[in-house]
Amino acid sequence: MSQAKTPLPEVPASYDWQAFRENAHQTIDLIVDYQQALCDESLPCQSSVEPGYLLDSLEAEAPEEGRPWNEINDEIKDKIIPGMTHWQHPNFFAYFPSQVSPPALLGNMVANAMNQPGFTWASSPAATELEMVTMEWLRKAFDFPQSMSWKSEGGGVLQPSATEAMITNLIAARNRALDKAGIQQAQHQEKTALLSKMCVYYSDQSHFCIEKAAKVLAIPYLRAIRSLPGEDGNRPVDIQALKAAILEDEAAGRIPIFISANFGATGVCAIDDLPEIGSFAKQHNIWFNIDAAYAGVVAMLPECRHEMQGVELADSVLINGSKWFSTMFNCSFHFFTSRKDMVTSLNATGVILDNEQTSKQKVFDLKDYHLGLGRPFRSLKLFTTLRSFGLSGMRATLRRHIALAKYTAQQLENTGLFNMVRVKYGLICFNLVGGEKMESQNQQLLKQLNADKNMHLVHTVVESQGTVLRISLAHPQLDYEHMDKVVAQIAKTATGVLD
Repeated sequence: MSQAKTPLPEVPASYDWQAFRENAHQTIDLIVDYQQALCDESLPCQSSVEPGYLLDSLEAEAPEEGRPWNEINDEIKDKIIPGMTHWQHPNFFAYFPSQVSPPALLGNMVANAMNQPGFTWASSPAATELEMVTMEWLRKAFDFPQSMSWKSEGGGVLQPSATEAMITNLIAARNRALDKAGIQQAQHQEKTALLSKMCVYYSDQSHFCIEKAAKVLAIPYLRAIRSLPGEDGNRPVDIQALKAAILEDEAAGRIPIFISANFGATGVCAIDDLPEIGSFAKQHNIWFNIDAAYAGVVAMLPECRHEMQGVELADSVLINGSKWFSTMFNCSFHFFTSRKDMVTSLNATGVILDNEQTSKQKVFDLKDYHLGLGRPFRSLKLFTTLRSFGLSGMRATLRRHIALAKYTAQQLENTGLFNMVRVKYGLICFNLVGGEKMESQNQQLLKQLNADKNMHLVHTVVESQGTVLRISLAHPQLDYEHMDKVVAQIAKTATGVLD
């Protein structure tokens, strides 16, 4: 007797792809209107809302019935956008860039439509191979060593952020140390004893993602080594203090496993002595990582490439494509020299992933190079960005910001009000003449510049300088005229603070 077919629920109208076409046009209009409003500054840089504004303005429960797309678009315009800090605003100078570009946005849209988890080659061959191709394009564009190529013993993948990349590197470094000691997975007591002795080293200028990675892995010894004043306002790590800390730990029976050096750290764009640190790390069999999240992209510029000398000694390099490379958030470039260390540390599988290509070792499965299983089709937006801009277009944005930073710093200095603490690449670090002696005035200047919501700066603290304000150039269409207005506003505010 055949089973009676019960009536099925209706397919939701939201699955209508022809309706999507019309709705997408509305959304594209919203996006372009939004970006234009930022460019002409008809939207302020920062929001004026109070905490809880959105919690109070939206319903406490999800709607039972769906609503037309035009109403949803209106809610985005009327309720969401007013509560945003606009990172794409021309006067957004905080943190480091987080650039959007039309080709990256379009590539991301297509990738999201395809919705490819891409955990193995077999699950999406194009997603795997396009990532390998684009990362090799970047390796060559940055002039990174052949050892970081998929055609050698290393490779390059796209990570969600530098933090996840840092964690994967530290996992690999930890497991390399275990392997070196001959510790097998089954030897729990010996493994626990060894883990309890491991040490990680970094500069006091380093991003806190290295601390977070060490905490995730329960690495017991974290050594934040002091930085010293260097040329042009640089704050490189104290090499002698670093070496002394490592030798002291070795003498005490502890195990140094990881050094993370800076190439453009967040505070004042600190750059460490990569060749000396790298050479010492090799002598002591310590994993050498370079955190180049912001500044690493300048390796594309022939006139700057020499500043990254020492990259050939690195076991891993991190660069955030989401910062100064126009590829939007969730796109960090992670290069490494040892696939073996990565795969043995991160490989896990199940019968549902069995396939001929993997079993015959014909392919690379990218699930073995990051923390999760599923991974977005990130390489498509990188591909569309590189195809659309070309390397010359990518270099143009970098050179524009570098030139504008030098110009803006000179204009600020010409006012006689400001001391230039450091000017490097697209970052200007400054405070009032008098430096640390003007601590309260520097803090008041920062507060007042942010108060009208049409400019956003953050600060750092530098030894012997106190509070230091940062202008991090981000908007790709900034020009001299715009920066003249910014300087005038900063000078006017500073004069008021000093009166």
